[in-house]
Amino acid sequence: MILAAVVVFAAAAAGVATIIYAASDDYRSDSLPDGISINGVDCSGMTYVEAEKVLTDTQNARHLQVVGKLGETLTDYSDFGCTYSIGDELKNVKKDHIFEAALGHYFHIPLNAQIAMNVDKCSDDFANRVKSSSFLKRDNTIETQDAYVDMEDPAFPIIPEVFGTKTDEEAYLNDILHAISMGSSRFVYDEDAYRTAPEVRSDDPDLLKFQAYCQNYLGQKISYELGNESFTLSPKELDNLMKDDYSGEADPEKVAAFVSGLKAEYDIVGADREFTSFTGKSFTVNSGDYGWVVDEEGETAQLEKDINSHKDVEREPVWSQKGNGEYSKILELGDTYIDVDITKQHVYYFEKGKKKFDCDCVTGCVAAGHSTPTGVFDIKDKARNVTLKGGGKKKDKTYYESFVKYWMPFLGYSYGLHDASWRSKFGGDIYKYSGSHGCVNLPPAKTPELYDMISVGTIVVIHK
Repeated sequence: MILAAVVVFAAAAAGVATIIYAASDDYRSDSLPDGISINGVDCSGMTYVEAEKVLTDTQNARHLQVVGKLGETLTDYSDFGCTYSIGDELKNVKKDHIFEAALGHYFHIPLNAQIAMNVDKCSDDFANRVKSSSFLKRDNTIETQDAYVDMEDPAFPIIPEVFGTKTDEEAYLNDILHAISMGSSRFVYDEDAYRTAPEVRSDDPDLLKFQAYCQNYLGQKISYELGNESFTLSPKELDNLMKDDYSGEADPEKVAAFVSGLKAEYDIVGADREFTSFTGKSFTVNSGDYGWVVDEEGETAQLEKDINSHKDVEREPVWSQKGNGEYSKILELGDTYIDVDITKQHVYYFEKGKKKFDCDCVTGCVAAGHSTPTGVFDIKDKARNVTLKGGGKKKDKTYYESFVKYWMPFLGYSYGLHDASWRSKFGGDIYKYSGSHGCVNLPPAKTPELYDMISVGTIVVIHK
């Protein structure tokens, strides 16, 4: 009876002590109680920050021996250089062990607590040391490879998976860090556990389904005829234009994106191009409004139709505008065009590669800022007995009004070739100080000859 009473009294005293301790400044402080050991490390009276540093340093100074399956020592790691997620656990030690903490506070009974030392992060130095361990390295290692369909082979065979011999160093490092977190002193290394297995095998149902799709639809040949730039869509490119459901149907959005790229690659209007005239002169000139332009909407619709037909196709892109002859990224004007050489102040007309006409001219006045635009254009119209007007209102000094008998505009209706009856001389340096407003002035006696030779659409190349 006396013993029972003592036990009851002791329990009651401990309970009271716990209640009093929970309300004490010591419990509410940012320090650990006296007489406490955490994971076997004396942390008496330390702040949480101090305890975290001591526990971290102690853990990082430990040793982890790595042995093989037969017990042979492979290496020994220390100086882990890790940080640990223990801040919250330290702050909860007094709460989780409040009874023991109260006894320690009032009766000086030691408190031994255990907390998990979960690795938060390891240093780059330690990670490199682990991954570069000599026993992880092998000569002539083979990379693991998934089974796949060979899209370069018209038969679309399945290339089998490869079981590699290379060690998965990242997985090994993660296991070492886990062993450190668990406080282990010994780690058994099994090399077979770190061989990466293929994720896709030859008999994978999804792979077999993809192979059937390839064989059914990706053998189709869609070829674009673009002169020296001609090409055929590869199976991978064709696959990228189809829906992802293996139906073999064109995906409108993917096709539209492809055609947008096609246009960006093969449109040549407005770009600077090298050109050699039949005069023998080579120069760089902007292609202006002449050249090849992909009809984006028309080509998109046609390509969708071609894909969905599942038949081989050879064709040019759908053009909204075409140049002369065969497509080329090099400026090709064909064998019939008008050549206006601003430097020489001379006009030539070549028909089927032969010079049919040439004469001196006067181009736009350089001093007045009216230089004739250079580039590649075409004759927009032919008209007789036209009064050309420009320069603003009649009262303006810049206003002009000129009657011409032969009008051959090449840029809008503002620039063209025409006779200039008010001039007595052509050629030379006249254009530099007394040139036209931008048109190409021709001798009246020669203009009818050129007018009769050319037609609407005849190419005009103007250069310096």
